[in-house]
Amino acid sequence: MSNITDQLLRQATASTFEELAFLFPEDECSESQLAVPLDATVTVDFHGPMRGRLVLRVSSCLLPAIAANMLGETESQKVPLQRDALGEMTNVVCGNLLPALAGADAVFRLDAPQWRTDAIDARDGDSPLATAVFGVEAGRVDAQLFVFSGLEWLETVRSPHAIA
Repeated sequence: MSNITDQLLRQATASTFEELAFLFPEDECSESQLAVPLDATVTVDFHGPMRGRLVLRVSSCLLPAIAANMLGETESQKVPLQRDALGEMTNVVCGNLLPALAGADAVFRLDAPQWRTDAIDARDGDSPLATAVFGVEAGRVDAQLFVFSGLEWLETVRSPHAIA
């Protein structure tokens, strides 16, 4: 299942960056992109048939371009707008991922995006169910999906018999 989940997370993240921020993720990170820290983090918790969290970490050098492209401006140096833009990106990635993962009939409630300055620790040793890493311009993007409960429900929905 994780291969399918990784693909869905990758697709939801890449298409959101392309369509909302007009930034085009590269499949592989260059050495210079890997050297740039992931120092801006936003999380969105979700609740429904399964409960979990989407974590989107990006290199802060991407924040001005994300905000400017989303707002249709030439340049956005305003930190609150940059944070709001990354929060909206995270919300949209999560909103696009969950129906692709769980089916259109599944109903989820998304919490408001949370800007994180602390380290995001997996709860009780949980590891991400899916991860997607991209190079984007001079930085990189790392998306992780954590599922804290309801994984058995997801496995039932994503069983080989349920996938046509």
